[in-house]
Amino acid sequence: MLRGAVGRQRKATSQLCRLLVFSVGGRRLAVKTEEIIGVSAWVGSIPIPSRTPFISAVIRRDQEVFPVCDLAGMLKVRVKGEQRLCLMAKQAGGAMAICIDEEMPVLHSLDAAKIQAYRDKDIHTVGCFTDEFEDVPIISAARLGAVQG
Repeated sequence: MLRGAVGRQRKATSQLCRLLVFSVGGRRLAVKTEEIIGVSAWVGSIPIPSRTPFISAVIRRDQEVFPVCDLAGMLKVRVKGEQRLCLMAKQAGGAMAICIDEEMPVLHSLDAAKIQAYRDKDIHTVGCFTDEFEDVPIISAARLGAVQG
């Protein structure tokens, strides 16, 4: 127990981290739920010229147009399945779309203290966690598409 300034005792609580676990090219990844707008069916994209690495297409949803982040290209894999899904993620300038495998994403709650540093530098992450003997990177949706340094 922790003792407050006025002598009261309070229980030490761990902070819960809520994640959406999904796959791209069979590789499991996670993203914090506060960075997610939604998941829907992938309807295809429109190629565009772009100087931004891994952003070379857009999708149209109703009257809005969103950039597509080629996460599969970053990871050097191919998205799996015929009924792919679209993960809509928050970014500083709005939203972006990411094509993910057809396997339905799963919500996962984790004690924030269990998040570890991610060793690989293939994508921007906020860390990783171990699930069934596998390290699952927690990607930073806000930094996807930024040049790795």
